[in-house]
Amino acid sequence: MTEPAEPESWEAPNQPAKDAAVLLPFVALLLFVPPIILAFAAPVMVAGIPLIVVYVYGVWAMSVLVAFLVARRLGRTGSEPTVSTDRTAGDA
Repeated sequence: MTEPAEPESWEAPNQPAKDAAVLLPFVALLLFVPPIILAFAAPVMVAGIPLIVVYVYGVWAMSVLVAFLVARRLGRTGSEPTVSTDRTAGDA
C-alpha cells in the first residue's frame, strides 16, 4: 500500500515573520529591564559617550531596524488592503 503524501509544512509562508513581529516588543522590553540595563551602567566611555547611552540607543536602533525588516517581509504577502472609492447614495 502507498502512504499518503504529507505536506512539507503546515506553516504559512510568512509565519516566521509573524512570530518575529509578536516577539519583538517583548524582547525589546526585556532588554530595557533594570537588571540588564544596570549591567551597562559602568563608568566606561565608548568614543567619549557613556556605555549605558550607547547600549540604550543601540538597542533602540536595532529594534527599529528589526521592526522595519519584519514589516517589509510581512508586506510582501500580496494581501494588499483594497480601498473602495464607491460612494453610497447617503454620501454627499
